[in-house]
Amino acid sequence: MSIRCPHCKREYDVTLFEFGKDIICECGYRLGLKHEEIFNQVEEICRQYDLKLEEKKISEIQRASDEIASLILNTDYQQIDIEIEKEKFRELIRKLVPEKIHLYDLIYEPRFKRLWQQFRETEEEE
Repeated sequence: MSIRCPHCKREYDVTLFEFGKDIICECGYRLGLKHEEIFNQVEEICRQYDLKLEEKKISEIQRASDEIASLILNTDYQQIDIEIEKEKFRELIRKLVPEKIHLYDLIYEPRFKRLWQQFRETEEEE
């Protein structure tokens, strides 16, 4: 982690700083670091990491959902194979976001059922 001089933008490694002591930048600007500043910087890094991790989870869930929708649309897959994939998808959600597993039944299951009815049941009638 680095500390940037607000005057010349030169960066210094945070390990150079001792609490309560300043260092003088090559431009002459005096840089100091307080506990709150480090805490705020660490907190911001953690927040950014959490956002990236959340984005990765969302992306993985979206990809898996799209894959099942594609399987439903592809007539080569049997219903039992699609049910197996749906159960794997449910487990993925349970693993990535266990507190939101109820959303599978509210969002994804109706979507898959609607796709099945729209594209597979009309096929069976013909």
